[in-house]
Amino acid sequence: MVVSKRTEVSGGSNDSSASTWYYITFQVESGDRMELAVRGSDYGMLAEGDVGELVFQGTRFHSFTRKQQVN
Repeated sequence: MVVSKRTEVSGGSNDSSASTWYYITFQVESGDRMELAVRGSDYGMLAEGDVGELVFQGTRFHSFTRKQQVN
């Protein structure tokens, strides 16, 4: 499950451009939480509360496939 999302911006003063890093905190079935750095495109496609299958290796995010929730 996607628990939270945050960004981190650095630089952007004088002649340097700003850099943005994107992070998502996931909660896995065991209840453990982990924050992984993700690409901006992945960050934009996920929302807090999304449930699905997380694929990662160590601290490296690979993918998150959202499950369709039935009400």
